[in-house]
Amino acid sequence: MRTVTAITAQQKNKKRVNLYLDGEYYCSVELFTVMSERLKVGSVVDEKRLSEIIEKSDYTTCLDKATAYISKSMKTKSQVVKYLLGKGYDKKTIAKVIDKLIEYGYVDDQDFVRRYVDEKKSSSGKRKIMYELKIKGVDDKVIDHYDFEGIDQLDACYSVAQKYLRGKPVDFPTKQKCYRYLISKGFDWDTAKSAVERLEDESNNS
Repeated sequence: MRTVTAITAQQKNKKRVNLYLDGEYYCSVELFTVMSERLKVGSVVDEKRLSEIIEKSDYTTCLDKATAYISKSMKTKSQVVKYLLGKGYDKKTIAKVIDKLIEYGYVDDQDFVRRYVDEKKSSSGKRKIMYELKIKGVDDKVIDHYDFEGIDQLDACYSVAQKYLRGKPVDFPTKQKCYRYLISKGFDWDTAKSAVERLEDESNNS
């Protein structure tokens, strides 16, 4: 059994307090947790109970951090896990938080893919979009589940090529540079070729 000998407020975070047991610093916990558990100087608790209290406190703060993080913009599961690990939370607590976020639909990698593709498909090719999704930690199975083949990117590629070639002569060297640029944006060769040929036809007919 351990005795609570002091509970002091933290200077940098007024929502957390330092817990002292038997005259020694033990850990920091949420003030709300201390109050809800009715801990006070003189309280006698066993190790198992202390572990439960700390686990509850860590879960609460971890969930708060996660919801604040994803409230700014939609994040992948991998991004949230990486963020929470960087904040010092253990994997067990993070796993519980992720499960809760998924349960309420706050973290949904399939939905993230749909939204990301909708946002990027007018300015980037499928290959670049898929690469960026992998960088953001989306699982290959989730990416493969999305129907990328159903995206017609010719108009998007044409628009990107049009901006690149604006004010430039549509000659052979410039076209080669444009092809390389479009490929770097993730468009495949056939789409890039069709887009540039369309622009060249328009230039010749104007």
